[in-house]
Amino acid sequence: MERTEERIEPGVMPTKLWNRDFSLVVIGQVISIFGNMVLSFALPLYILYISDSPALFGLVLGLPYISLLVMSPIGGIMADRLKKQRIMFWLDLATTVIIVLYMATRGLFVSAVPIVIVKLMALNAIQGMYMPAVQASVPVLVPSDKLIPANSAVAIVNMLANMAAPAVAGILFGNFGLTPILLISAVCFGITAVMDLLIRIPFKKQSSPGSIAQMVISDMSMSFRFIVKEKPILAKSVVIMFFVQLSLVSLLFVGLPVLITQHLGMSMTMVGINQSVMMVGGLLGGITAGTLGTRLTMRKLYLPLLAISLFLLPMGLVFMFYTPAFVTYVTITAMSALIFVAAQMCSIPLIAFIQKETPTELIGKVMSIMLILPFLASALGILLFGMLFERLAELPWVIILAVVLVSAAIAVYTHKQFRKGA
Repeated sequence: MERTEERIEPGVMPTKLWNRDFSLVVIGQVISIFGNMVLSFALPLYILYISDSPALFGLVLGLPYISLLVMSPIGGIMADRLKKQRIMFWLDLATTVIIVLYMATRGLFVSAVPIVIVKLMALNAIQGMYMPAVQASVPVLVPSDKLIPANSAVAIVNMLANMAAPAVAGILFGNFGLTPILLISAVCFGITAVMDLLIRIPFKKQSSPGSIAQMVISDMSMSFRFIVKEKPILAKSVVIMFFVQLSLVSLLFVGLPVLITQHLGMSMTMVGINQSVMMVGGLLGGITAGTLGTRLTMRKLYLPLLAISLFLLPMGLVFMFYTPAFVTYVTITAMSALIFVAAQMCSIPLIAFIQKETPTELIGKVMSIMLILPFLASALGILLFGMLFERLAELPWVIILAVVLVSAAIAVYTHKQFRKGA
């Protein structure tokens, strides 16, 4: 990594990828995502552990997306109208306070499920406002021809945090319970809040059309009009993201823990190993995307999507033919890692393309809109797959092979829409 002390000043375009402020954003992402993932990994699995119910597990995973869906557009408007580093500071500070309050009140509640759902909804509400600020910061902190490597760097650090978090959470939870996990998360967000104060992100104040309600309506209608009428290719991208999240991502989030613990009879530790190996795949995919750079065009987007459907196929076959437990575990772990390689090679150029095609004054709102439908798809998909894995407990391969067909159909649609290039 190239070290540099270049600082981005308002109105001055950056000349290097690893300038001071972008580096601080990336480092802050590592710490905050690790803190968030340690907690987000432990709480839903705790519910699965005490209930043995895939449907309840899916409910605990899916319901918190509601708050994320509601707050994401607000976060997009904030990202375009307020100083992004201040948004990130106050949200990191708020997360720290929420975790501390949860620790102080956790023993007062008899039922674990409602308090876990409330906790995750609060965290997701903050993430809904936080993510547009980070995504909107990248295009103004790096040169325009470095957007794919920049997003690749963000994805890589995300995966590094995601790799370490399940393993750490599994070890701590298995030996000491939730308390050390809560402490680690609070410390991570506290450190990130301090780092946010050191970041300087270019900011240009925008005029307000009137009241807050008028501003929200005006900003969101302008963004929708831009996506649908001025850049319809972005609307097509939303369709692709929606169905990928609805089928593939939901299957992996709900299906893998259920398959490993209930169908293979293995421990939560094996779930943690599976999740970590899967994140290694995401790391490799991020590195590959950053290396290929501009050679990953929208015209080639269907190729990694097609690869995903092919990697899913062995996961269904090992359950169809009742393969021995260890062989099945190794197969689904290896295939899920390859799926994440392909998923990163699809998502990183797609995000970079959206950032490049969107004016700076709209980037926060557009990114929040681009995330709303996929988030909705995740919530619906997680609830759906939770019920499917409970109803079709003896036929998990049917669910997996159905997703193979859906993934192949998404690849065909993508090729049809972007075959002329973009």
